[in-house]
Amino acid sequence: MNENNETIVDSRVYEISFIFDNKLDEETALAKSNAIKQSIATLGGGFISEEAPYLRELAYEMTRVVNNVNIRFNVGYFGWIKFELDADKVKDLEKGIKLDEEVVRYLVVQTVRENTVYTKRAPVIKAESLVNNETDDMIAELVGDDVAIDPVAEIVPDVVTTEVTSEETK
Repeated sequence: MNENNETIVDSRVYEISFIFDNKLDEETALAKSNAIKQSIATLGGGFISEEAPYLRELAYEMTRVVNNVNIRFNVGYFGWIKFELDADKVKDLEKGIKLDEEVVRYLVVQTVRENTVYTKRAPVIKAESLVNNETDDMIAELVGDDVAIDPVAEIVPDVVTTEVTSEETK
């Protein structure tokens, strides 16, 4: 239920990522991001999380047509906002963003509420391999320095572990 005691019938979680024109300053880019959040709130959506826009080099050159002129971008302000909104109101949100000439590119996707930030996980070695007289130096030599050794994995049965063999590291 929302503030007006109305039930939200078809509310879903979305994430919008955007790239703003690099000619903007940081304050203007942040203000544009806040304007998108305000548009979401105006449409009856709820804010979940965000990453404030920051200037970054783009993976490839992008082109945006403004007043029948192709403008190329290699750098832009990238940011994202995760929000909850009725499914039928997402098109209304996109209409306003499409008209903004300072938005180089944007993408709205349906997602989950949980945190989905990707982090690299190091392989976990079973504690029994340590019991078999293998030293930490030998393990580091076989699989590299970014290995997490988890002696608790044998005690806690819910922890999923994989054993790294020397053949997998070649």
